[in-house]
Amino acid sequence: MDESTLKPVPDILLLPQDGLPGLHELRLKANLFTGQIDLRAFRAKHPHYPVLCSSPLVLEPEKGRYCYLSRFGVVVCWNCPEALIQTLHEDLLGMPGVGRLAESATDRLKVSVGGAEDRVDYNEVWLGELTLDKLRLVSLLLAQSVALDQFDIDVSAALARFQPVVHAMRELGLLSLRYAEVLKIVGFTMDVRLNVLGSLALFDDPPETWENEALDRLHHSLYHQFDLQRRLEAINQKLAYLTDAAATVMGVLTSRTSHRMEWIIIVLIFIETAFFVWKEVLFR
Repeated sequence: MDESTLKPVPDILLLPQDGLPGLHELRLKANLFTGQIDLRAFRAKHPHYPVLCSSPLVLEPEKGRYCYLSRFGVVVCWNCPEALIQTLHEDLLGMPGVGRLAESATDRLKVSVGGAEDRVDYNEVWLGELTLDKLRLVSLLLAQSVALDQFDIDVSAALARFQPVVHAMRELGLLSLRYAEVLKIVGFTMDVRLNVLGSLALFDDPPETWENEALDRLHHSLYHQFDLQRRLEAINQKLAYLTDAAATVMGVLTSRTSHRMEWIIIVLIFIETAFFVWKEVLFR
């Protein structure tokens, strides 16, 4: 499916006719699916969705209602009824590579269109008009925020698994974690770090902001409102702690295994020597 199949996009996007004259309040809902979304495959499997943009994928399933699909698994729906959202989610769940719907990773945002200027307030965005670039920009920042929520949940769960181990080492001087369990934590840490880099490398300014000062201001306002930089740094600090802690525990386990092997070798040498002496004494 090539770009010629895209629906023509007007300069100002159509709004649903359910708001006040001159002012429209749009309700955004963002959900995260584990795994990744193959946008090209989704378009090929579900060609009935009108497409406004191919990457990221922006759909207009009904007039004045929009859905933004990111490769890293977040779907942002603009003013869509729950039935429409549920249908889209069911279509996504049937795609290869798309995992479960993460119930804990969801967010909502109100966007008011028709104001005098673009501005960002607490939990609300005001836009003079709704364009495709603005829709993509607001959706991207909201999607990144939801992805960070899920990463923080995953990393905090890994930290919780380490707490009993740290407590036992501090209070009892015991290491209760097996080597295979440590490897699982290390693998999980590497996987989360890879997902962070793959998903949130998009923190670079989007191309549409490079030559548009108004979009650049909107981007930075949203970036700071969602507190993305601080939250990303906090996740990286937790990942660094997990990596260091897992390396320390693996070092202790490796040392303990080496000592055990040394004792096994010593015992074997002793048995062999004792057997040799016994044989010499018995048959002399």
